[in-house]
Amino acid sequence: MTSIHFDKYDRKGAYHWIEYEGGLLRMSAYTRARYDLVCRCVRAALPDGGSGEILDLGCGDGALAGALSRELCRPVVGADTSERGLALAAEMFGKKGLRGEFRLISGYDTGLAGGRFAAVVCSEVIEHVDDPRAMLDEIYRLLSPGGHLVITTPIRFSELPVDPMHVQEWFVGDFTALCSAVFGAPVQVIRSHPVLWYELVTSSRRWTGRAGRLAANLLTMLGHNPFLQTGGAWRCYTTQTLVLQKRVTPPWAAQ
Repeated sequence: MTSIHFDKYDRKGAYHWIEYEGGLLRMSAYTRARYDLVCRCVRAALPDGGSGEILDLGCGDGALAGALSRELCRPVVGADTSERGLALAAEMFGKKGLRGEFRLISGYDTGLAGGRFAAVVCSEVIEHVDDPRAMLDEIYRLLSPGGHLVITTPIRFSELPVDPMHVQEWFVGDFTALCSAVFGAPVQVIRSHPVLWYELVTSSRRWTGRAGRLAANLLTMLGHNPFLQTGGAWRCYTTQTLVLQKRVTPPWAAQ
């Protein structure tokens, strides 16, 4: 699926759980905003009291799957190519008393039943893969008719990906066009995570970065995560794209 070896779980353990719920000094307001926004979109897409499973494709250590399980009280399946990530996910679900199913996949063919899922979440994964169209085609197959995909990716800001772990990045228009080629027009496109705050918390100046992270975390704990802002007049205002898509039957299939 990707030619770049991902070794963060070997070095850092279940670090996404810490970034999501680590408290004032250990949390990442950036990560927490992304997870909360995904949960919000999945909740809005699925009817209250409805049935249907949620798939977290590229679940890693299971932190987002855990948030979905707690927030939506629905069955959650996590799938990933990383044995280490899945082991951490199962371990953390056990510690938190959460119920989830985790599947090791080897590539774009997940081996899961077609039409099984009411929603598929794919957050910060597609920029890591060699063939994003193949991933989107598989997600389309996995969704039940009328099901929703919630997918996030960083917005491109340079000729080459800023993160060396990314195979590619997209401008907002290019990414939504990629998704639209499989799913049709998006239901919703959200730009979030203001670049001003991103530059502050990732500052190479040691005390500036620390102060920025502390301020962002404190605001988050007070209920005002600055990375959840989704508006603004600046041309390069945001660093994250979230696209909400709906699986519809293509015209040729209905004939």
